[in-house]
Amino acid sequence: MKLMKHITIALVLCAIPAMAFGQIVSCEDCTHDVSVYMGEGGLVATADGAEKVTWVASCGGVTRSGDLTADDDGMVAALFTMDNGLACSSDDGSFQIGPVMDGGWYWITDDMNSAVGGLVAKDVLKNATTDIASAGSGVTMTKGSGAVYLKETASGRVGILPNILPEPPTAPTRKCGFSGSGTSASEAKPIQTECALGDGKTMVLMTSTNGITGATVQIADKGSISRPAGSGEVVLVADLWGNGSGHYVASHSTDNHGVTALRGQPGLGLTAARAGARYSNVTYAVNVSTGGPGTGADVSVDGDGAGDARGVSWTQAAGAATVTVKADSAVCSKTASYATTVTLTANMPAGETGADQVVPSIERNADTNKVGSASFTIMCPSASPSTGVELVPENPFPVE
Repeated sequence: MKLMKHITIALVLCAIPAMAFGQIVSCEDCTHDVSVYMGEGGLVATADGAEKVTWVASCGGVTRSGDLTADDDGMVAALFTMDNGLACSSDDGSFQIGPVMDGGWYWITDDMNSAVGGLVAKDVLKNATTDIASAGSGVTMTKGSGAVYLKETASGRVGILPNILPEPPTAPTRKCGFSGSGTSASEAKPIQTECALGDGKTMVLMTSTNGITGATVQIADKGSISRPAGSGEVVLVADLWGNGSGHYVASHSTDNHGVTALRGQPGLGLTAARAGARYSNVTYAVNVSTGGPGTGADVSVDGDGAGDARGVSWTQAAGAATVTVKADSAVCSKTASYATTVTLTANMPAGETGADQVVPSIERNADTNKVGSASFTIMCPSASPSTGVELVPENPFPVE
């Protein structure tokens, strides 16, 4: 009874249909089709965020249109009858409606039985269809839009069988970047068409050398290293890269793309291409803070190699910052054990130039030109050397 109430209300509130002969009435708001529109029947659907839902019905060269008003539950319904002129006696009928949500359905009433089918979204109608297996002359088949109407002649049984093939999942769109092994000019080719662009954000890569194997190991952002004792030192290299969401170089040689195609591409920081592939138009600032003497105040360290704060000094060249960590008895001794935090901030002038001119443009702070940052904590030698550090398995870092 509730369904029939919905149908009655919808039809009473329906606008007076417009009629057109021998012409096509478009329906920009229509999202779904009645896949088999013939004879009498009706439909039920849920409006997709609209108070009124538009419909367009075509049958035998006559097109009618109107709208349905959604009830308090967002439902719309309509009947196809001879009395309201929406019953279609032709086999070329079409009925569009929208905007409605997926899940709407309709029914077609035959002489003895009714058949029920689902409203079909228009974008699904673009999929390939398949032929329905024939049961012989005992079953008639009438092709619709995305479905076939079947009727068994002897019993009068009817049914609506969809014939749209499911489409396999679409392969993920490749990211903009480069193809090839990326270790030499002849092997790197840009990917800059039919690819996904990222958000323009960056990452600061920090690495050091394993004292046992000599391998390059990555220091995680906000990770830790162990301060060396005595005259030893730990050296870290930091440089700027894209964050892997997808970018390409705006201009490069068409004859030899070379390292320009690799500019800023993550994953190259641990390869032989690192020095030529990092973002190069970058300057750095280094800040050191400690929980020890001096109430933990932050100290900005000069980048000429002469400046030193809590045993930390650094230099910069060719887009990279080199940080050297040495012993410091003020924070690490028999009577003192204080952690020291080092923060590196990367800056790039507005409007990258040359090989650093990438698409999308590198995201930066409009006031400071900051494009990225990273930090690590220096623990005193007594602390676990592997705390918070991303290491090559079986190779603890650093080694005193």
